[in-house]
Formats: sequence, C-alpha cells, structure tokens
Amino acid sequence: MAEKLQTISDIRLHISGMLKHSWPPEEAAALASAIILEYTGINKAAQLAFGERVADEEALARILEAAARASAGEPLQYITGYTEFCGHRISVGPGVLIPRPETEEMTSMIISGNPGFNGVCTDLGTGSGCIAIALSLAFPDAVTVATDNSPAALSVAEHNIRMTGAAVRLVMSDILSGDHTTLPLSNIIVSNPPYVTESEKGAMHVNVLEHEPHIALFVPDNDPLVYYRAIADIAGVILIPGGTLWLEVNEAFAAATAALFTGEKYRQVNVIRDIRGKPRFIKAEKHG
Repeated sequence: MAEKLQTISDIRLHISGMLKHSWPPEEAAALASAIILEYTGINKAAQLAFGERVADEEALARILEAAARASAGEPLQYITGYTEFCGHRISVGPGVLIPRPETEEMTSMIISGNPGFNGVCTDLGTGSGCIAIALSLAFPDAVTVATDNSPAALSVAEHNIRMTGAAVRLVMSDILSGDHTTLPLSNIIVSNPPYVTESEKGAMHVNVLEHEPHIALFVPDNDPLVYYRAIADIAGVILIPGGTLWLEVNEAFAAATAALFTGEKYRQVNVIRDIRGKPRFIKAEKHG
C-alpha cells in the first residue's frame, strides 16, 4: 500500500477511510488533516490546494502508523504526545487527562479577569499541570501551587513545568483525603475535578473510555458532588477573604454545585456558561 500512496490527496483519502471505522465522517476527515499536518507540516488549506505534493517515505510511515492507532480509538494527543493549551505545548500521555477546550476557556477567563495578579493561586487536581502552568506564565509575579494525588500525573506536570519554564510548586495531595493545612493561603483557587457520572459513560466515545484515566473523569451516580463538597471545605480553610474560587462543573449539576457555596461565606456565586451556552463554570467570591 505504501508504494501506491504518494500524493497528499491520496494519503488524505486513504487515512480518512481508515478513520471512518471509528469516527463520524466529518471528524475522520478533520483527524486525517491533523495527522498529515503533524508529520508533514502541511496545513488543511494547503492539503486541499496542493494535494499533488508528495510526502517522503518517513513521513508516510509515521502518518499510517498514527492513523492506525487513531482508528483503534487512541486519542491523537496521546499519539503525538502533546496538546496545545492557552498557547503552550503541554505533554500528555496515558494516566493523564487530555485538557478540554472548556478548561482552556475557564483558564482564559481567570487570566483576562486578573491583569497583573501577584497573589497566590492554587490549582487542586492539576493533572498535566496545564491550568497552573498557564496561570504561572500569565502571572509571573504570582505564587502558583498545584496539587494532585497521582504520581503519574505529577511526573507529567513536573516535565511540563520544566519544559515551559513556568514557576509552579507541586504538592502531592488528595482532594478527598489530603492534609490541606499544608497548602498556602490563596487569593485564587481553581479546580477541574472529576464530575462525569458513571451513568454518562454510555454517551462517551471509545477514545475516552478506553484510553483516558477514569479516576480523573468519573464520580458515582449517587454522589456526583463528592469532590465539590471537599473543595468547599478546602476553600473554607485556605481561600482568603476577598479571594475567588473557580470551578469547572457538570452542566447537569451546575445549580446544585453553586448551592454549596452560597450563604454567609460567599458574597457572589455565579454560574457561567461556556462558548456553547452550557452552564459549565462557577465563580465564587469569598466575603472580605
């Protein structure tokens, strides 16, 4: 087969066909374009305009290997080993959740809403470190701390911190059972904890279910707010008066999650919709 595949158009058509076994046609075509871009540097527009261009043998071999892995359901980010987040290249791999656009959206809100921030920011459950790294690089005068309970995640986060030049202090800590008194008093707390219920698994793509860490995704159907109650307790200890809490949440439980932060401790609790109009974020300001 490799001998017959020479032009970019031929390659694109072939791997789109491979990917259609696991992906809807439009997604398969987009994924094919992304794979070709990764290993040839030719973007989608150029692939269409200059499809007669020829890929070298090494690039073709890598494209076919990536397409085979993707057609088996493996996320492209795991195949390439990285993703882009707030303009920074973040390494990802098995054992670490791939950052979602919604998480990037929330992080961008924090950055744009706090120009010149120089206080303390704590990211609870950092995973790849993407949120903490983006905040650290946007706020070079701030102190940024990130926690996780997974050695694999902390290892990846440490690598990403080193590669991006961010100044983030990593702490091994479990949101549900850690000793949070060791965490610093914080002006900003941010968290994207597990929030997908077990019953929602049936609607998820195989690339998520078979490859991404379930511990970073799922919560029991009978206790979907388990992490948010724990975060409320943590914020009660380390979020300073006047500080702000940012949370990414399950759209089905946005109101119930927000209710955990109403009352005398918080003066403003807002449910914020994402770019698709879904109630996805909570911003809560502690009384000064």
